[in-house]
Amino acid sequence: MTTIAGSQDSPLEKPVLASELLEEVAFSTTSPLPVEAEYTIVQSTRKVGRKAAIQEDEEPLVDTTAAIAKNSKKTRRLQKQQQKRHQRAVARDRPESFLDLPAELLQEILGYLLPSDVFRLQLLNSATRDFIQQNERAIAKDIMDRRFWVLQRCFPLPIRLDAVDEHTRLALLNPRREKMTEIHKKPYQHIKPLNPQEVCSCPSCLVAWNNLNVALDFAYFQGHLNHREPIPMIPRGSSPKWNSELTEAHAQIVEKAISSPLTYSAILEIHLDSTVGTLLRQVRFPPQTRVHQHNKMISTKTLHPSTLYQVTERDANGSDEFLERDGALVRPSYDVPFNRDNYYSLLAYVPNRKWSTDERKWLYYARGAHERDLEWTRRWFLPKASDDGILQPVPVPSSQAGMKT
Repeated sequence: MTTIAGSQDSPLEKPVLASELLEEVAFSTTSPLPVEAEYTIVQSTRKVGRKAAIQEDEEPLVDTTAAIAKNSKKTRRLQKQQQKRHQRAVARDRPESFLDLPAELLQEILGYLLPSDVFRLQLLNSATRDFIQQNERAIAKDIMDRRFWVLQRCFPLPIRLDAVDEHTRLALLNPRREKMTEIHKKPYQHIKPLNPQEVCSCPSCLVAWNNLNVALDFAYFQGHLNHREPIPMIPRGSSPKWNSELTEAHAQIVEKAISSPLTYSAILEIHLDSTVGTLLRQVRFPPQTRVHQHNKMISTKTLHPSTLYQVTERDANGSDEFLERDGALVRPSYDVPFNRDNYYSLLAYVPNRKWSTDERKWLYYARGAHERDLEWTRRWFLPKASDDGILQPVPVPSSQAGMKT
């Protein structure tokens, strides 16, 4: 018989048999409780009122307990350290100069300036000058598209000779062509002839060279015209030193403009100022005496300069937008001013365009003229190889040569 003995510390002295233990367990689970062990459930005298129902309808409580603000020397010290750290980070990210801005943003900002302002800005420091020179083409394009949309189509740039292909260069430098086009290279007193060894000498480039030089020369004598002082005249066949130096300086500026878009935009700015100053001269510089002698009536065909494009002082904002207005009364600028005497009657010199009465807008025809002239030059002046391999000049009819040149 197996027995379950207690530990030595157990108060039971008599060992309990396993069979007896099982019998007691079975008896306790199967036998009902004695009557004496029955109990009575006593109900509470507290009545359940409406409070319980009300409690069921109430919304759940929301915990709005806020954290207690820490207020100690250590907390304040940590907050000060964090604040100083944040201030140092902000100061580190703040640009100290406009050169710290992104290149695209800085280029956009410079595109709103005048070319003269950009040239002055290059004198600030070497870093600014380097940035402007590296992004000169993009900056000048933004300026011209925004301010000189009309003038850049009326005053195209001549092309450098090294930008032309070799066959076309041979045709341009053909001695027969040089002799035939001498009449078109006759030097003016106010324009230095271009160098055919450096600049393309096709008709369109020749006209473009003359127009840009005239724009600079016309701007030089604006002071004489504003104060109604006579422009110095040069006797035929003479070339004084001051005039040679002046035309040489203008030619150097035009040569630089061929390779410098910013210089080209500066020439357009100068000519725009001359045009606006001419149209508003009667308003800005009223004559001290009567312009028309003997109190003669002004002819009805005479157009006041300020009404040519309905120009006002508000239009003098550095933009040529007013040149796109109605041009029904505007005389096209077909001929270049061949003498400084033409400056007295010159109001707005805007070549290479004409007013279309049918379409009611300005038509610009300078684009594509250079390519057409080069094609004609190659056709008539490019030597062709004969059957024996010897280059023979192409005969040019005199009528065709006179018409094209």
